[in-house]
Amino acid sequence: MDAVTLAELLCARLCHDMSGPVGAAAAGAELIADMGDGVDAETLALVSASAGAGSARLKFFRAALGPAASGTVAIAALREQVDGYLSSLASSGLRVELDWRAGPAGLGGDAARLMLNLIVLAKDALPRGGRIVVAVEDGLPRVEAYGEPAALSGDVAAVLEQGAAPGSPREAQAYLARTLAHRTGGGLRTEVRSGGLAFLAAPQK
Repeated sequence: MDAVTLAELLCARLCHDMSGPVGAAAAGAELIADMGDGVDAETLALVSASAGAGSARLKFFRAALGPAASGTVAIAALREQVDGYLSSLASSGLRVELDWRAGPAGLGGDAARLMLNLIVLAKDALPRGGRIVVAVEDGLPRVEAYGEPAALSGDVAAVLEQGAAPGSPREAQAYLARTLAHRTGGGLRTEVRSGGLAFLAAPQK
């Protein structure tokens, strides 16, 4: 078993084991809300929002970092996961708008995970929030990030574009994105755009 596959399985295990307690916290907040009087509404809303955000992020990262699903992943399911992930960021004060232009009915397992990982990279490039554009070309994702500033750290860019050895969690995630691009028979590059940058996956020629 290669190291990437082992890491995928460990991520899936972690997300699976954490989803139960986080989901229970969200359900508990709903039950307390139903009790009515005597409950501090502001505190309860904070607990409920935090639990909901945690649940959405775990669902997203299990799909992005765990083993690929067999067969085709429905584009509607991917949109739901991305919507939930980006909405969950609001609980920490980060607002990212989604411009979804993905047209096909579905993507293969590795291409779907590549899309989700590129969205994480795009989010990381927008420390003050902004807009993420998602599209699909030739069966592979294109993700663009627009905001002020919109930039990758030098270490992440080196991993993503040159295959440098990762030395941090964010760099490891960039390495996975690069690996997934190669698994789909493509390459991965970044381009600077006016007010932002783009992550482009394309078939190798």
